Amino acid sequence: MIQIRKHARPLATLGLAALISAAGAPARAVELCGWLTETADAEKVHEFSLWLEADANVAFFYKMTGKGVVSEGMKAYSPGSGTFSLRPKAAEKAWGFGTSLSPPAEIDIVAEIHAPPKSVFDEAETPLLARFVFQRHVSEDEKKPPTDFARRQCATLPASR
Repeated sequence: MIQIRKHARPLATLGLAALISAAGAPARAVELCGWLTETADAEKVHEFSLWLEADANVAFFYKMTGKGVVSEGMKAYSPGSGTFSLRPKAAEKAWGFGTSLSPPAEIDIVAEIHAPPKSVFDEAETPLLARFVFQRHVSEDEKKPPTDFARRQCATLPASR
């Protein structure tokens, strides 16, 4: 049995009350935002980077879907997936992909955010929590990619315990 000296009891009681209060506090929803950066060089190689940021600690499973970059006679994509975690207000690059692009073309990149699997070995589909869609047409006369994809898309993820 642990004994607490008489003069330390109020501090121990306060600490225990804070611990119980924190453990019983309801989890709050998390706002997760995503955006895509797109750059192109002189050889028409386009680089895409998915950036994610949350307002609280959060862990999730991301999956890249969509058709990728499609033009006449060409289709390119790197549809990766994996578990990811974020700290509050710390944007991180979650995924990247590059390809040469000959206009006209269509860009269709989708980032799905799922609940994390119960284990790394579990291949069962987990619930979809959010979807960030990045689609645009690349015209023949385009000189520089627009910044449309850089606009943040945000979703509220449910509180988890």
